[in-house]
Amino acid sequence: MSSLFLLTIMVIIFALSGGWFVLSELPYISKKEPGNLPIRTLSIIIPVRNEEHTVPKLLDSLAMQSIQPHQVIIVDDDSTDQTVAVASRYDVEIKLKDKQSKKDGFVGKTAACYRGSISATGDWIVFIDADTYFDHQDSLRDICQEFSKHSASGLLTIQPYHITKKLYEQLSAPLNMIVVAGLNSFTILKSHLKTGGAFGPFLMCSAEEYWEIGGHKKILDSHLDNFMLTKLYQSHQLPVRNYGGKGTVSFRMYPEGPRQWLSGWSKSLANGSSNTHPLVMTAVALWIIGGFLIPILIGLSLLLSVSIIWLTTEILMYAVYAGLFYWLAGKVGRFPFWLFLLYPVLLLAFVTVYCWSFIQVHILHTVTWRGRKIKV
Repeated sequence: MSSLFLLTIMVIIFALSGGWFVLSELPYISKKEPGNLPIRTLSIIIPVRNEEHTVPKLLDSLAMQSIQPHQVIIVDDDSTDQTVAVASRYDVEIKLKDKQSKKDGFVGKTAACYRGSISATGDWIVFIDADTYFDHQDSLRDICQEFSKHSASGLLTIQPYHITKKLYEQLSAPLNMIVVAGLNSFTILKSHLKTGGAFGPFLMCSAEEYWEIGGHKKILDSHLDNFMLTKLYQSHQLPVRNYGGKGTVSFRMYPEGPRQWLSGWSKSLANGSSNTHPLVMTAVALWIIGGFLIPILIGLSLLLSVSIIWLTTEILMYAVYAGLFYWLAGKVGRFPFWLFLLYPVLLLAFVTVYCWSFIQVHILHTVTWRGRKIKV
């Protein structure tokens, strides 16, 4: 019996190491002094579909930025709510679908980004999701200077910091962590693992490079623009740099209810899992398995009345795992500490969404989002 418990604790230690391994090196956009690096003219493109409740916050935060874009383009993707009417109250260009875009059959975010890019006249282009917003007045300036620091070359992408309000939203903690970790960029081996993708909510590039390699026009038949753009840039030996949004850019994901939450996360897991490096996938799996083993071990110890030393060790392991979980989750979003004292519930939420995503990808071959079925 003691050898079994010892083996289990060894697995848990590997699990703790796995959790730290996959997210320990997530970088952020640093705050910079104004004027240190050159900033070129900006075209900001915002694809929207039924975003009447989210796009005002983004546009309000954009209006308060210390540097202002050359142009802001809202590209509507057949919204059925008041998105266009709401956006029309702001000083933005609005592009609706014309007869040609309806005729060619291309729909979704990739097509919307392409239609917006055609009208972009800035030296740099930013594609940003409507549910995203800037944290402070210098957010955009800091991002631009970070881009300039790297010679304004390649893709700069940001995963916004996740702000949660309702309980079901807070169940997103492991999902957000794993989606971020799945890009392979944030381990201690990051220079040795090929970047598996980009963050879709915020992508920045130079217009010259974008059009030189084909941009969204080259990937119009894909709904996974962040992953396909990554491959496109990498195929031209251009870098893809991914950052966490903490202190710069935030969003609130899926505020419309649990059904939207399940659909959204199923789509994200379906899109990202195939691009995750096996080493990262193994570390994530160990982290999850170890997380389940700890409470099981505690239950068995209570049931079998094992040594108080074993029980104390297991409870300590539980506390360490919960603390590490909370620290890692804090890298990608704002979640209450008490939630991680019940962390097995969070892992169960992840397993549930992952299983549903697996069924959609491997059996149904479609995921549903915003009333559309997307082939995967």
